[in-house]
Amino acid sequence: SGPRRMPRLVAVSKTKPVEMLQEAYDAGQRRFGENYVQEILEKAPQLPGDVEWHFIGHLQSNKCNALVRGVPSLAVVESIDTVKCANKLNSACDNAERTEPLGIMVQVNTSGEESKSGVEPGEAAVELARHIASDACPNLKLSGLMTIGMPDYTSRPENFECLAKCRAEVAAALSVPEEELDLSMGMSGDFEAAVEMGSTNVRVGSTIFGARQYPNKA
Repeated sequence: SGPRRMPRLVAVSKTKPVEMLQEAYDAGQRRFGENYVQEILEKAPQLPGDVEWHFIGHLQSNKCNALVRGVPSLAVVESIDTVKCANKLNSACDNAERTEPLGIMVQVNTSGEESKSGVEPGEAAVELARHIASDACPNLKLSGLMTIGMPDYTSRPENFECLAKCRAEVAAALSVPEEELDLSMGMSGDFEAAVEMGSTNVRVGSTIFGARQYPNKA
């Protein structure tokens, strides 16, 4: 593999108030990840325009237009696991007259558990990546692969190994250098291990913002 890049940090800000995101922004953080379309639509207009938004949650195809139109600085959708959703996002970019290609990561189910979103590793992941990178989706840019890990959002080394192997297969199929494709893996509990195993994109929430906020009981 080529020279190792410094992994980029995506601050996972779901359920966090805009004030906390603004504090992180003021401290220099520019990439934020949201899991819910409604939440990112509410927050994005309240933060500066140079924020790079990552959508990292399950995306329903009927929400693609709202997401692309409502978040002009959407940089990457990390959670695509169907051709249908990729096609909808490609059309949404046209509808919103977006000029920059939208980054897309293929979400891979590396745990083998049926409850998780994500395409199966191997041929299915390669075929979806090939579709996103093809002329069928001119408004999309294949930017890498992502995994959540186990159903409880922890990860094991084999999850990371599986995603790295997937990236190698996709890179070979598309004749691109592996290092051109991101590996989005690792969260608050295991990002050090993920980085050791080659992650280029870690999604960290509670380590930055503290545990999820609940309203104080009266």
